Amino acid sequence: MSTSNVRNIESLEVFHAGLLRLSGQWSKTLQEVRMTIQRADAYFTQDLPGYWRRQRQIAERELNEAKDRLAEKQAAVRPGDRMSATEATKRVHSATTRLQECEAKCRQAKAWALEISQRCDQLLGPLVDVVEHCEVLLPTAADELRTLIEQLRLYADQPRRDG
Repeated sequence: MSTSNVRNIESLEVFHAGLLRLSGQWSKTLQEVRMTIQRADAYFTQDLPGYWRRQRQIAERELNEAKDRLAEKQAAVRPGDRMSATEATKRVHSATTRLQECEAKCRQAKAWALEISQRCDQLLGPLVDVVEHCEVLLPTAADELRTLIEQLRLYADQPRRDG
């Protein structure tokens, strides 16, 4: 008959509790990482492009208003009645520059959105595997260890048989 040396079941109990804590802590941390990735993805794919679309619309409206003001200043029945349009011309130029900047930012935001979305997808793939370890494999291992501990306790409580 084989003999076993079961001396410290309590250390296995501590290990079991540690596995459960580890699983819970990792799950919480992984949820935070997943939420951070999703927030970054939402910012770059929705918030930032939306911001620059709204800024472009504002710039377009400002350009149209500046052109209208310039046209009003330049409209005159006689050439001598024309008002100075220097400031209005500067406003049109400034509004045009702002619109061009907003359009460039819109294009850049689309490029960033695509890049960040791909990177986030690349991060989330392996993260799913780690989540599976935390939510399935570690608890399963802890359950198996619990079963072994119970069996060891039963074995340790039996009187020894000398054969």
